[in-house]
Amino acid sequence: MFTKQFRKVESFFWIAIGTIICLSAWNSKLGTFHEPGPGFVPFFTGFFIAGIGMVMAFSNTFSKTSQSNASGLSFIFRNILWRRLTYIMVLLLAYGLMLNRLGYILTTFLVMWGLFHDWETKRLGSSLLLSLVTTGVTYLVFEVWLHCQLPRGILPWW
Repeated sequence: MFTKQFRKVESFFWIAIGTIICLSAWNSKLGTFHEPGPGFVPFFTGFFIAGIGMVMAFSNTFSKTSQSNASGLSFIFRNILWRRLTYIMVLLLAYGLMLNRLGYILTTFLVMWGLFHDWETKRLGSSLLLSLVTTGVTYLVFEVWLHCQLPRGILPWW
């Protein structure tokens, strides 16, 4: 019973956060789709967050699954894979710290490889290919299409 109540509170929390973000962004200049203002991206981010909260509230309200065996906070934290969570958090922290030093392409490729690589099967091919594609696509979107300057790092020639 505790988990169902927690999930209802959680969904309303995300709806509230999304609404606050939307209202804050609304006070900024939204602009248009072709000439976005400073509040354009935050507004739609808040809209997306509030939408996720609404989907959570809707699914919790109309869910037919029984959660009677769930009790307390131990149920919430029992199924978390702590080693994987710690690994991902360290990887993201390293990404933030090394982005300017190593550059966007190299750092993003290494982090994506770390996220895509399956340490149990130890297959390199698919994780390297996915990392290369992800890095290439994000580079094309941000550097070429949107003209954002990405950190050059140790590869100044690209």
